[in-house]
Amino acid sequence: MMERFDYSEDIKACIGRNREEIVRLGRELFRFPEPGFREVKSNEILTSFLFRNGIPVQNGLALTGLRADLGSGDGYHIALVADMDALLIKTGDRELAIHSCGHSVQTAVLAGVMKMLKESGLVDRLGGTVSFIAAPAEEFIDLEYRKELVREGKIRYLSGKQNLIADGVFDDIDCVISMHINGDSGTLFDVGSALAGFMVKRAVFTGQAAHSGAAPHLGRNALHGASLCMDAIAYMKDQFPKEAGLSLHPVLTSVSGGVNIIPDRAVLESYIRANTLDQLLEAGEKFDRCAIHCAKALGLECAIGDETGYMPLKQSDALNTVVLRQMKKLCGDDAIVRNVVSGASGDVGDLGYLLPTVQFGFSGVKGRIHSGDFAIADEENAYIRTAQVVLGTVCELLANPDLQVRNGDFAERKAYYLKRWLRQDSGR
Repeated sequence: MMERFDYSEDIKACIGRNREEIVRLGRELFRFPEPGFREVKSNEILTSFLFRNGIPVQNGLALTGLRADLGSGDGYHIALVADMDALLIKTGDRELAIHSCGHSVQTAVLAGVMKMLKESGLVDRLGGTVSFIAAPAEEFIDLEYRKELVREGKIRYLSGKQNLIADGVFDDIDCVISMHINGDSGTLFDVGSALAGFMVKRAVFTGQAAHSGAAPHLGRNALHGASLCMDAIAYMKDQFPKEAGLSLHPVLTSVSGGVNIIPDRAVLESYIRANTLDQLLEAGEKFDRCAIHCAKALGLECAIGDETGYMPLKQSDALNTVVLRQMKKLCGDDAIVRNVVSGASGDVGDLGYLLPTVQFGFSGVKGRIHSGDFAIADEENAYIRTAQVVLGTVCELLANPDLQVRNGDFAERKAYYLKRWLRQDSGR
């Protein structure tokens, strides 16, 4: 694909002028880790940075999120989407918030790209619109706090992007560009990776208590129902092909009674992960059948609770072609990994269902992701080369209408998503 005009000098000049400021912003955000829907300081830092650089901000989205727009509002509309939240990590007897998933890098890089687009006038010259959307609460943690926010009416769903989608923040967007740390120190980037989707199941078996020695026949053992269900689930896994990536490991989390009492209540909980939406939904339905019919076989009752997780991520091949082209301007093929299939999940998968979406990976850290020893080790790659890839991708897409992919059925997809996935009409 031949670019219609050369903007490489613009990008080079922008990076040269902003290199230190992007790294400084990243370091500042890293020093203020906050878990989901608590990203108050992170919001303040980003809002201040954007306002200082003449970029207006729409605030208070999904409680702590924000959106900033550049351009006329006409033409192709690109969203640069970053996560804001940190993880809660146990170190000894303390639980601390740590940016051990690299979200501080995402927000710094994409806010920096917005600054470069603004000061260079590239969006005005190329046409179209670019929006920076900082989304809270990507990590699926701290759920009791989030459920309390739902009860208080402050949010509707447990993930930041799910609230933003339901609130219409993405309704005018044509495509999404994002990135995420990959922890692979042997390469610089990855492109085209897939993320698994997941949901959470909780099956509560109820029976009848009785004396386990004198009259066990008068009881109905809820633990037996949960145990039988675990066997059924193990057999059910064989009904899915290996490429489905099905991961389902039920855990018994609560049992009533004692050594001389037939238990009348047992709780079985499990995440269900799969690589495609159809297989994930199918696995959820089969889990329900296993639980319900195992309970009935033993004369028990069973109530099943669902927690909506994240959809699998299927990236846009067309957008990834552009991203890959920009990566190759900075490194050779041997520094880029393609099409990694990961068992991890993220709410970017929900965006990928609705809109053409990419989330490329970048290296530059030491220590284990999601651990207390995580640190940024290669700032040049994590911040600067990554910013170059994003800035180049934005410019190439805006400059070449034939590369501008859209989902023409966005409205239909969103309606399905709200009803089937978020179960918006179910009273949740």
